[in-house]
Amino acid sequence: MLEAWKAGYCRVDDIEKLFSRAIKVVLRTEAESKAFSLAFQRWKQQTISGKAGESLENGSIVACKSKFDTKIEASSAQMYFHYYGQLLHQQNMLQDFVRTGTYYAAVMENRADFEGKVVVDVGAGSGILSLFAAQAGAKHVYAVEASEMVEHAQRLISGNPSFGQRITIIKGKVEEVELPEKADILISEPMGTLLVNERMLESYVIARDRFLAPDGKMFPTTGRIHMAPFSDEYLYVEMANKSLFWQQHNFFGVDLTPLHGSAFDGYFSQSPWWMHLIQDC
Repeated sequence: MLEAWKAGYCRVDDIEKLFSRAIKVVLRTEAESKAFSLAFQRWKQQTISGKAGESLENGSIVACKSKFDTKIEASSAQMYFHYYGQLLHQQNMLQDFVRTGTYYAAVMENRADFEGKVVVDVGAGSGILSLFAAQAGAKHVYAVEASEMVEHAQRLISGNPSFGQRITIIKGKVEEVELPEKADILISEPMGTLLVNERMLESYVIARDRFLAPDGKMFPTTGRIHMAPFSDEYLYVEMANKSLFWQQHNFFGVDLTPLHGSAFDGYFSQSPWWMHLIQDC
């Protein structure tokens, strides 16, 4: 039985969620419920992995989400691309001379890998890595960038015609764009905080699977996370002192001590860097 609902709340995995429109499906038996769930999951997987125009058991796919859309919400993606579409942020990255200098050295010291080759710059940003690849003798560079930074990158590349004539800027996500040929080299700056933050590495791997020739190379190829435990007595005391507020027995006539343990645990469940940020603000 199907019932159309216009607005209300529903509970999913013990979490109450608000909806504006919905269809309630009432199933008669547990076996019927399991069969429906399996069929729905199979259909959902087909729509995610399929392409527009492909046939399904009960119809065809008119439009489908890309792999990028399945890993990040639309609102977060909009903020992400807005952030990277600003010249101010690109300047901050370019002025990180360790980062920029390391990439420049990696390209120039491996000219043999770039000379006469097709290069794809994944998440090109300002286009600086594309220009490095062209300087190293690349036959052609495809600079793929999804943010509005493509307009600035185009002007920068056009302003360096000796290299820019071998660079084509393509606006879009690497999960969705199509290229006219396979790449001999992939280059990108996909590392986030603690390597995996922002999930750019996933897009880098997708670009490898979609565009890289079987014997192609990637710059970078590997990544490592180094972690080590440490003890900071001063930081411990600073965090512990924040919970002393809850040790008051007479706060306007109220004993706060029953909440001290929970407050203590709460302070130590947060990042100390975040706590410093709040204090500094």
